[in-house]
Amino acid sequence: MPIEVSHLSHVYMPGSPFSASALEDVSLRIEDGEFAAVIGHTGSGKSTLVQHFNGLIRPSQGKVLVNGLELSDPKTSLKEVRRQVGLVFQYPEYQLFEESVELDIGFGPKNLGLPKDEIAARVRQALADVHLPEELLQRSPFDLSGGQKRRVAIGGVLAMEPSILILDEPTAGLDPRGREEILSLIQGWHRKGRTIVMVSHSMDDVSRLAERVYVMSQGRLAMEGSPAEVFSRPDELLSMGLDLPAAAKLRAELAKKGFALPKGIHRMEEIETALLAFFLKGGAA
Repeated sequence: MPIEVSHLSHVYMPGSPFSASALEDVSLRIEDGEFAAVIGHTGSGKSTLVQHFNGLIRPSQGKVLVNGLELSDPKTSLKEVRRQVGLVFQYPEYQLFEESVELDIGFGPKNLGLPKDEIAARVRQALADVHLPEELLQRSPFDLSGGQKRRVAIGGVLAMEPSILILDEPTAGLDPRGREEILSLIQGWHRKGRTIVMVSHSMDDVSRLAERVYVMSQGRLAMEGSPAEVFSRPDELLSMGLDLPAAAKLRAELAKKGFALPKGIHRMEEIETALLAFFLKGGAA
């Protein structure tokens, strides 16, 4: 079932001198099995928005329905919500705390009261899902590389077997190899049917992976659409302090030199295809 947000607003520390509005009248719908990206400048409200999706933050006003559960209803079990919605924070490896990889990944399932054999099965499946070998199970997570630590932390979320996975800047701080490994894993989880919601500053990652993009600005939903639709509005994105994918920048430069390429281009392979078509039609810059 989808994520449905209706007229959502959130105020931090309401009624105090430090009161601050983080979200204002946000409405959106993320379909079941969709890969959605949430983008916006720092302080735009994107992280606050996605933290509503698993009940970490309750709405000040409005409604959030996830898999049919009304998160603003105090009777809704947050434990049940978090079984279905996994949230991976930025730098999740900072939340590792157990003495072994096995215990860290199994912490969530253990808290669900699952039997030991079910916990063990989930731990091994999660380890496989993040492409780590079983010989790491008895190792301290603090002895692993940065990329391995992040995968162990994500494994702890996957062990809960959520149908919806929310990732807040999942490649932050990783080297190019670690970044590609994480992005490849995310693609694989999506192909298996999970709904993915990714918060990212990388427009190249968004253009490459997302099926739908939600643009936040000053606590409001400023724009939404497919990557082609969103990145065909470069002036608006730049005015909101956002960047463009490398392919969109290249298309703009080529347009200045007389190459008439389609406006919605946002991937390098699309540039290649469009240039080939341009020259085959006898175009000249």
